[in-house]
Amino acid sequence: MLYHLLLPLESVVRACRLIESISFRAAFAAVLAFLVAIYVGPGIVATLAARKIAGTALTGSTQVDAERLAKAKIPTMGGVILLVGVGLSSLLFVRLDTPYTWATILSFLAFGALGAVDDWRKLTRPGSQGLSERAKLGGQVVIALAVITVLYGLGAAESGRPFLRGPELKPSPYPRTWVKEHRVAPGETLASMAGRYLGDEAHAKDLAAANGLVAPDGALLAPVVGSVVKLPARWTDDDRHRADLQLPFFKRFCLDLGLLLLPFAVLVIVGASNAVNFTDGQDGLAIGCTATVAVTLTVTAYIVSRVDLSRDLFLFHVPEAGELAIIGAALFGGSLGFLWFNGYPATVFMGDTGSLAIGGILGVLAVALRHEFTLFLAGGLFVAEAGSVVLQRSWFKLTKRAAIRRGDPNPTGRRIFRCAPLHHHVKMGGHHENKVTVRFWIVSVICAVLALAAHKIR
Repeated sequence: MLYHLLLPLESVVRACRLIESISFRAAFAAVLAFLVAIYVGPGIVATLAARKIAGTALTGSTQVDAERLAKAKIPTMGGVILLVGVGLSSLLFVRLDTPYTWATILSFLAFGALGAVDDWRKLTRPGSQGLSERAKLGGQVVIALAVITVLYGLGAAESGRPFLRGPELKPSPYPRTWVKEHRVAPGETLASMAGRYLGDEAHAKDLAAANGLVAPDGALLAPVVGSVVKLPARWTDDDRHRADLQLPFFKRFCLDLGLLLLPFAVLVIVGASNAVNFTDGQDGLAIGCTATVAVTLTVTAYIVSRVDLSRDLFLFHVPEAGELAIIGAALFGGSLGFLWFNGYPATVFMGDTGSLAIGGILGVLAVALRHEFTLFLAGGLFVAEAGSVVLQRSWFKLTKRAAIRRGDPNPTGRRIFRCAPLHHHVKMGGHHENKVTVRFWIVSVICAVLALAAHKIR
């Protein structure tokens, strides 16, 4: 909003020109989100406490449940602090003429609203467990499908490609063999050299431009046999790769998923939303890890928003990624603001209101940036937490069915972990809650560093 208000004033007040800078707006979005969270936090916490919006979900583990019951009077549904801080800061500092920003912000609020309904039912209706797992999952899928359909449709319209299309392996937009110079052999053309070194004969025009082989009328001149042709460090890539799958460590792989993007992206978004939800079980754990992942996606968004940086690192260029970097920065600042109240010992819990919203926006950002695997690496701790729950439940059901088939008198399943998610397993090993949280933060930072390093290892 401020971009549209202040930019017309730059001819009068030169300082207003700063609003064009993505880094400037991202920095101030983070600061504002933090300050808003700090400002509204005490009032929201007091309101939740006065209305007795507090409670806890039991796990079935005596040790874990005893610790949870001791915190049963701490207000929950504090994710409202995040919704206010991140939402307000994002709306103030992003450009509002970009549909990708609206899709991201609205999906964040929608996931938060879904979590709020679940929290409200769970905490205000005696005996209620909130939304059923099926209803909650269905709501997540609907929101994720709506946002990815919009993003996919925008990308298809932009590139002029049909909406209804299947997967297609594209030519590599990156160089196959990296050399600086090549001596022209008999029979070689600019097209053959472009196909050999740059992965696509269409890059012949880039070779011609880099070597002065373009005629005044725009025609490409044939290189002289024996002459040295210099290979450009960068070349034009008009494809926005809106539905293309990008793998870490493999720069030559470029697969247009087509309609397969819809189920794939829904899996990423819903999986991220639930992974953060599983991690939210200790004071400051989920929100601290959110901060590290938000920084990773913010840096990634800034890189792919720049033509020069994205090409140097062989990453897909996403023009509006700079605005998504601002949203990521706001999420980082809002996370620190919420951690102010949620750090050990916590005075408020985020509840599903915060965890579903956080996971949802992380998933949407990753899909919009075409960096789903960057989210997988940076959010390695979230993946481990969700994986521990899936493994625990699956193994328990399989072993219980086996016990029933054997005819055991009291058939029951076996467990891999002492208690899932993973942080409960580690804590039940004799570690203090705060030590587990800090060590998991450290692991999350390492995952974030590895995810950023993967951008270079291509």
